[in-house]
Amino acid sequence: MRHGVMFARCAALVALLVGSVACSTAADPASPLGAGNALGPPLATPEQVAEWVEEKTGQCGEPVPRSMEEFAEFVGPLRAKLYAPYVAEWATCSAGPYERLGLVVFQRERLADFQRAWQGALSSGEVSDDPDFGFGNGFALSGTLGLEPLGLHTLRCTPVGPDDEVGHTVPAEAEGCVYAQPPGHHH
Repeated sequence: MRHGVMFARCAALVALLVGSVACSTAADPASPLGAGNALGPPLATPEQVAEWVEEKTGQCGEPVPRSMEEFAEFVGPLRAKLYAPYVAEWATCSAGPYERLGLVVFQRERLADFQRAWQGALSSGEVSDDPDFGFGNGFALSGTLGLEPLGLHTLRCTPVGPDDEVGHTVPAEAEGCVYAQPPGHHH
């Protein structure tokens, strides 16, 4: 009898803990993506992204908020069609070799939709490669060249071939996609 009571208490405690974790993760816009914080700190505004870039590189101190119309001009019509429905907000700053580095914050709850849309564009032939942004936890930068110290990941939704060197990978939100960090690039 004592074991039954003890088991019931343990089961109730586990249910309470699982429920509270599930509720807190769903309600928290800064909850980690991918595999926990493997993509770095969860950043939810372009200002936070700019502060993070500045902390790592000493550049990107004054982000300039931008409109979605400017986003379409910045990335071009095809990428705007694929990215824009999932972007919460964005800004630009000057960092590394970029006069205007895009600081893109995604709608966290729609990242899997973005990845599935990209997979669909790959399947239909609309695009032939993976997104060309450097991805962090809920955000992306419009470039990665010269920003290796940031430890960003690429988003791969194309199959990995036998000769591909993808380095460190973290599961993405959509099945069939991964966040990959080239060999030797760690944050």
